[in-house]
Amino acid sequence: MKMTSRFAVQGLVFALSVAVAACAAPGSNNNGAGGSGSGNGGTTGNSGGTTGKGGSTGNGGSTGNGGTTGNGGTTGNGGNTGSGGTTGNGGTTGSGGATGNGGTTGSGGTTGSGGATVVQKECVTKTTIMTPVFLDFESYNGQVTAVNYAEAFGGATVNSEAPGGNAYTGIYAYPESSGGTAPTLSISAGHPPSNWAGSESLSATMWGMGGGIWMACADASAYKGISFWVRGTSGTGTFSFTLAMDSTDLPDATNAAGGGTCAGTSTTCKSAEKDGIPISSDWTQVSILWSDFTPGMSGTGNSVTPNGNNITGMGWTVPLAFEADPTKPADAGVYIPVPLALTINIDDITFIQ
Repeated sequence: MKMTSRFAVQGLVFALSVAVAACAAPGSNNNGAGGSGSGNGGTTGNSGGTTGKGGSTGNGGSTGNGGTTGNGGTTGNGGNTGSGGTTGNGGTTGSGGATGNGGTTGSGGTTGSGGATVVQKECVTKTTIMTPVFLDFESYNGQVTAVNYAEAFGGATVNSEAPGGNAYTGIYAYPESSGGTAPTLSISAGHPPSNWAGSESLSATMWGMGGGIWMACADASAYKGISFWVRGTSGTGTFSFTLAMDSTDLPDATNAAGGGTCAGTSTTCKSAEKDGIPISSDWTQVSILWSDFTPGMSGTGNSVTPNGNNITGMGWTVPLAFEADPTKPADAGVYIPVPLALTINIDDITFIQ
C-alpha cells in the first residue's frame, strides 16, 4: 500500500524548466516523482528523500526560492539548469532538497511511507481473543469465493475486529506436490443450526490433503484449548490438527525481518500437533486442550508447548491409506497410496473457556 505525492512549481519557474524536468530521473528508492539527488522528494521522490519531505533549508534552498542563490538555482529561476535545479523540480537545495519538504527525515524515505518495505515479525502486532467464537462462517453472504472469504476476530462480539486492529482469519489449502492439483475450497452447509462451514476436497493420489486456517497473530492464553465441529472422508478414518506459533515458524524466506522466530530448518521448526483424530461422514465435535498437543519444535532440541499465546495459524492433514505394492515381493516392504476422494468440513471453531 504505497502513497505518492509531488510538489507544484509556480508558472514561470515551471516554464523555464520543461526540458530539464522531462529528463530528470525518478527517485532511487521507491518510484517517486523527484530527482535522484534532490528533486521533488530527494533521494526517493514520492514524498521526498531518504526519509523526509523538503530541502536543506526549506522551501527554496540556501538563499533563493529553490536554488543556491536564485529563484530555484545557482543563477536563476530553477537552479543550476532550470526550474528544479540539478535533477528535478526543486534545484540543488530548493523545494525538495536534502532535509526540508522531501529530505532526510520526513515521510517517504527509507523507513517512511514511501521507502523500503519494512517487514515485521508475525507477532509484533498481536490480537487478544475477547470472545471464544473464533471462526463460524456465519458472515458468509455468497458473494465471494471461499479462498477470498475472511472473518474479523478479536472484538467484543463475534465477527468484529479488535479495537484499533485489522485482525482477520479464513481458510486455505495446498496441493500434494509443487505444481499439482490444488484442493477445492468452498463454503458449504454448516453443523446445525449453523448455516455455513468451511469445506475442502481433493481426489488425492500421493499422500492426502492439507489445508488450514490463516490468521493474524493471536493471544488466546485466557482459554484452555480449542474446539470445532468436523466431518469428512479420510483414507485412515482419522486426521491431524496442528497449531502454529511464531516460535515454530521459520523467518520469511525473502526477508529475515519477517515471518517467525525459529532459528532451525524446515525439519526442526514444527508446529504443535494432535494426531489420530477420528473423522466420519457425521458431524462430530472435537475438543483439544493445549496440553493435548504434542509440543512443537523451535530448532533442534527446543520444544514448544502451546499455551494459547502467539498463535499464527492452524492446520489439518487428511491422509490416504497405504497398502503393500502388489507388483513387489510380499516381504519387500514397499507400500503405495490408495487413491481416494478426500473431504473435510469444519465449523464453529471456538476457544475452550
